[in-house]
Parts: sequence; structure tokens; C-alpha cells
Amino acid sequence: MTARIRSQQEAERQREARATALYLLAAELNSSASLDAMVKKLVRQMEVAFDAGIALFLPDPQNVVNLHPASAFQPEATEHDVPIWVLAHGRSAGRFTDNLPGAAALYVPLATSSGMMGVVGLRFHHGAPLSPDRRNLLDVFCQQIALALDRHRLNEVSEKSRLLAESERLSKTLLDSMSHEMRTPLAAILSATGNLAALGKSTDSPLQREMLGEIREAAQRLDRLVGNVLEATRVESGNVKPKINECDVAELVNLTVAETEKELAAHPLELQLAPDLPLVPLDFVLTQQALSNLLSNAARHTPSGTPVRLVASADQDFLRLVVSDRGPGLAPEVLPRIFDKFYRAPNAATGGTGLGLSLVKGFVEAQGGSVTAENDPAGGLTFTLRLPLRKVVGETAGSPLNSKAMHE
Repeated sequence: MTARIRSQQEAERQREARATALYLLAAELNSSASLDAMVKKLVRQMEVAFDAGIALFLPDPQNVVNLHPASAFQPEATEHDVPIWVLAHGRSAGRFTDNLPGAAALYVPLATSSGMMGVVGLRFHHGAPLSPDRRNLLDVFCQQIALALDRHRLNEVSEKSRLLAESERLSKTLLDSMSHEMRTPLAAILSATGNLAALGKSTDSPLQREMLGEIREAAQRLDRLVGNVLEATRVESGNVKPKINECDVAELVNLTVAETEKELAAHPLELQLAPDLPLVPLDFVLTQQALSNLLSNAARHTPSGTPVRLVASADQDFLRLVVSDRGPGLAPEVLPRIFDKFYRAPNAATGGTGLGLSLVKGFVEAQGGSVTAENDPAGGLTFTLRLPLRKVVGETAGSPLNSKAMHE
């Protein structure tokens, strides 16, 4: 009876010690504000609970295992690969195990349902293997530590996502506000220069007329830039809602050519419209803007006098609008990036912002279409717009006039 009572007392002390150790560990893990502080506390708690030196190994984004500076011991050179093995296989290794038993320390994986969080190493101050109760306690410790590390990782990801979203929101708000504020004085400048040019035709000197023309051209260019920034903001925010209507492709092409006539003045334009083109379901304004940007891009980045070609054709599924030039083309490594916002190819002509092609992509994809770019074997660059001949589910119908008013 005395032996039984003593055994019960010992078991009770062990249960109390186990509960106290787990409580202290949980309290330390939950009260830590940073990863470094958490590691320091868990190393201290495990040293007391298991009478061992503790080392923590954490994987970086490239899955390379690194020893945390707060660790209490440095593994010997002969066992540097043991934590790597444990992380890769998810099983304990080293002392008192059947896996790499020659190591001086015991290495235990820190695993959760999200994956491997790291490896903890224990270099015991005694030579006896852990009892089943002590091994069970170690497993519970490792589960709690793994969950704490996973929680810290998720908090970091959440905070980075929040900061990124907030940064993007502020950036878009600033761009939108500045663009709208700039449009009012620009409209006044354009109106004033137009009125001056109309009033002073008979009295202005050639120099005055030339200066008025330069002011008007610069204001128009700045107005286009502000418009592109506004459109880019709308595309990124998902506010581009296409108004799909049955449209005449010939009318679309003719209006676009007339709109870019001045920019294409130094380039012979070759038009090729397939006969009997059907009426195509598309957003007239968005498609015209996309096509206009492609023609302007060809005129701006190719030598004067080289031709620009525009071909319109259709098959059973798609309308194809192809704009090709006879310029120098682009290096193959540059092609995948030309539709990125603000990207400008090396040696590109001055004056661009890198927004035009990104807007083309946004306007076309908003209608369920696609745009590609490729070098022509005969020289130059070819852009191909593909727009579906069937109305995309979820798009709303409207007249071209209403569509244009909505976009403006």
C-alpha cells in the first residue's frame, strides 16, 4: 500500500510538472510579439523541461535550413545534414532513433497541416534515453511550437497583404485625384489656344502661330497621358465594364484611322478589310481605343516612311484585327513584358509612358478577347487582337453612344 501511494504521488507530481511545463510554454508562445522573442522563450522553456541544450532550425523561402541565432548549441560539423534530412522526411533522427543514430543530438520535426515549420534539436545533458512519458511530452511541445510558428507565418503574410493592398489603394487614389485635377486646367489651356488661333489668323506672325501650335500639341499630349493614367487605374480596379453591341468593323476601322491620321502622317497606311465582315458584338469605344493605341505605337516606334498595315478578318469564332509595321522589332526576351504597365522597351523613343499597350490588353481582355505580339520574319512587329464573335456571358448591352458617354 505504501509503495502504491508513493507511485501515485510520483505520477501526480509528473502530471503536475507536465501541465505546468505546457502552461508555461503556451503562455510564453502567446505573449511573444516577434519571432526572435518567441524562439528565445521556447529555448529557455525546453532547456528547463528536458535538461538539454536546444537548437531551432527554420527554413527560408528557398527551403534552406538555417540555425536560429537564439539556439543554445551549434551542431557538430558531422551532423549538419541531419536537420535537413528531418525537414525533408518529416521524421525524427539522431540520438535515440533509428535514423542517423550517430548524431550527438536528437532532431524532431515541427509539422502542421500546412507543412514543415522547422526542426528542433535537443542535446541532452544526461545519457539515458527519454521515457515514454517524457517522449510524449516532447511531442506535445513540438506540436505547440509548430502551431505557434505557423500562426506567426500566417500573421506575417496577412500583414504584408494588408500593407500591399493599402499601398495600392493609396497609389490609385492619388493617381485618380491628380489626373482629375489636371484635366480641368488642361481643358482651359486647349480651349484658350484654340480661341487664340481662331481670332488671330490674320494678324499673328508666323512665329506666334507656330508657338500656339506647339502649346496646343503639348497640351493635347499631356491630356492623352492623363487619360491613359485614368484608364489604367480603372482597368486595375476592375471598373471597366464593357457595353457590348453589334458593331460594323469597317466603321470602327475608318473612325480609328481618322483619329490617328496626324500621328500616321509620316507612314503609308495599308488597309485590308475582308469582304462581307459580319456585325461583331464588341464595345465600340474600348475597341477603338485599343486599336488607336496600336496604330499610334507603330507610328511612334518605327522609322519615318515605313508602312503600317491594318488587316481585319473573321472566322467562325473570332474577329482578328492585325496591326503590323516594318520597324526594327523587339528582342525575344522583351516580348513577354511589353504589355506590362509602365514597361518601356530598351532604346524606345522618348516621350512614351509605357501605358498604351497595357491599356490595349486591359480593354481587349475586358471583352473576353486576347492580344498577342510577335516579331515578323520579314521585319517589324505584329500585334493581333482577337475578339469573340459570340457575346461573353455577363456583359451588358448598350448603344455605342451610351457606351462612349459611360467611358468618358
